[in-house]
Amino acid sequence: MSGAWGPIESDNVAAHPMLRVPRILAPFLALALLHCRAAPPPPARHLVLVTIDTLRADRLGAYGSSSVETPNLDALARDGARALDASVQVPLTRPSHVSLLTGLYPAEHGIRDNVSPALREDVPTLAERLKSEGFATAGFVSSVVLSKQSGLARGFDTFSDQFDVGGGDERPLDAVQRRGDLPTAEAIAWIETRRDSREFVWLHLYDPHDPFEPPEPYASRYADRPYDGEVSWSDELVGRLDAALARLGMRDQTLLVVTSDHGEGLGEHGEEFHGYFVYESTLAVPLLLRGPGIVPGLQLRATVRSVDLAPTVLDLLSVPLKTTAHMSGRSLAATLRGGPEPPSEATYAESLTPLLHYGWSDLRSLRDGRFKYILAPRPELFDLREDPGETRNLIDSSPVQAAALHGALTRRLAAEGSASESAPAAAAVPPEMLEQLGALGYIGAGGAGLTVKTGADPKDKLEDYRAINILMREGLTRLREKDPGGAAARFQGLLARGVDSFEVRYYLARAFFDQRRPREAAPQFEAAIARLPVFGKAWVNLAICYAALGDTSRALETLKKGQAANPKDPQILEAEATLLRDLKRPRQAIAAYEAALPLAPKNALLRVKLGEMYRDAREPEKAIRLLREAVDINPKPAQFWNSLGMVLGANDQVADAEAAFREAVTRDPRKAQYAYNLGLVLLRLERRNEALALFGRALELDSGFAPARSRLAELGQRP
Repeated sequence: MSGAWGPIESDNVAAHPMLRVPRILAPFLALALLHCRAAPPPPARHLVLVTIDTLRADRLGAYGSSSVETPNLDALARDGARALDASVQVPLTRPSHVSLLTGLYPAEHGIRDNVSPALREDVPTLAERLKSEGFATAGFVSSVVLSKQSGLARGFDTFSDQFDVGGGDERPLDAVQRRGDLPTAEAIAWIETRRDSREFVWLHLYDPHDPFEPPEPYASRYADRPYDGEVSWSDELVGRLDAALARLGMRDQTLLVVTSDHGEGLGEHGEEFHGYFVYESTLAVPLLLRGPGIVPGLQLRATVRSVDLAPTVLDLLSVPLKTTAHMSGRSLAATLRGGPEPPSEATYAESLTPLLHYGWSDLRSLRDGRFKYILAPRPELFDLREDPGETRNLIDSSPVQAAALHGALTRRLAAEGSASESAPAAAAVPPEMLEQLGALGYIGAGGAGLTVKTGADPKDKLEDYRAINILMREGLTRLREKDPGGAAARFQGLLARGVDSFEVRYYLARAFFDQRRPREAAPQFEAAIARLPVFGKAWVNLAICYAALGDTSRALETLKKGQAANPKDPQILEAEATLLRDLKRPRQAIAAYEAALPLAPKNALLRVKLGEMYRDAREPEKAIRLLREAVDINPKPAQFWNSLGMVLGANDQVADAEAAFREAVTRDPRKAQYAYNLGLVLLRLERRNEALALFGRALELDSGFAPARSRLAELGQRP
């Protein structure tokens, strides 16, 4: 056919008569078309980042699994994009999260281990950058490893890390980690109350981390695969969060990112957990992104590194990097919006655990395309395309490829310097954190104070590693389960294997201490202190041992030495004050308590102890002030209110005393002493009938409570 109504056969659109544009309009139309093509999609208004600890990519349906139910994560992959090859820089929780949230490699941000000081103030974080752009920011973490001490709380308006890190070895693991439904509910509640500004929420779920204890129905459904049960449970939590975004009308405006800090060995290469080797079982993680501008169903084929996440999300949010900031990662936003795949870049990973905790060789890996090289005393080369399970070492059969990757990796390491020359990281960790990290198994049996470094290949020490960790975990478990004898046997077994470190010495000392064997405990505390003198609790326990042996002079001398080594540790001053009080030296005790106060602004019990000292010294005004501070800091303990009521009553502040005693009775209604004290003050207020009822109540609670019986007799009442 031909003519005006015929088909367009020419590539020249303007040649068709029905499509000709008046010449005067052509420039304007061209500008309009150019504008339409150049205009980027609107950026996401909000960012929700979910990091699921210890999550292997191959457990998700979106990554090929058919044995684990993950419907919410699979839907996220369908509606958004998934990285087919996402890899972390280090298979440990804290350093990997720092890389995710800074865009920097471990050598750049300085966090190489879970037992580390706080992130340096001069290292900017994603939260700080978004807060500076007006985002409301909130973080909700599930492990003590990521608590405020990590430094990752910087930039967050709200940071929930509800962990009591002041207890001892006997505390259960759930005291230093939280089941994921708790922080998920907190995150949803926070989102619900802040609808006016742009928001950044980071939710960290720890559930797939050892120990594997999924709740029902996942515990029954995956009875023989508890790790998979934890994965499926975590999927439900992501679904709850996503449903909340939809309910609040925020889903279409939110960039939702789900990823992990590392995988889990699950027996591959002999590694049950993670943090030891640098094989793909612990480096490969999922990465799912959904939000405005992201092409639904996109499969990102380029290798994505942990360090790429921060620059990518900033780009998707249209938040520029500050000119003074540096990130080693690259933005993949253009590809996620439908652009071409970026060129291939090498990905680096490390495990310093064998070196830092056992004195063996560290492990470093470099992967460029299909080939991966692992630097070790016996190096390895794998072709991940042909051998994704890393079972065939090609180091001898592919010398050219091995030499190229070896050269690139050694040049990288030369630039960063040797980590083995740095001081033990544990020396810079706040003392109150060390026991809790140990309770989680994060402080290996080597760790702080390790002096023998053999440089052995970790592959050759795998059986030692397993045996050492079994003994360490069993020892800690026995301590928590009140079996100090069994714990001591495990720690002595570690010493017999040649593992002589702060952790082993300290926990062995604790085991003897808990058996009331101060003579055996003291030399172990001394050995622990020699390896890590900044751990205040070791000084305190050593002093208690000496006091129990009758050598109070040596106990006081020990506490003075501890103060010199730890001038900002209030527990050593508090221990000195307690010992001086027991030695009937009240003025010196008061001075020590006073010295501890400014170092412990939130320590309510310390103020109660000092307040009671002032009460006994007949200085009621100081006592009342301190006891009021104590109940302001922590109003929960009934005994704090009772102490306050006693001082107020003795100082003729009867109405205030009544209020304090009522608080005590309300908080502990089963305590006869508190009911009796409230009755006494009511009697002084001439409220006889109320007082009689409370004296009777005290006897109901404790039939042998003689003061109540005597008081009733005085008042002519039959008990």
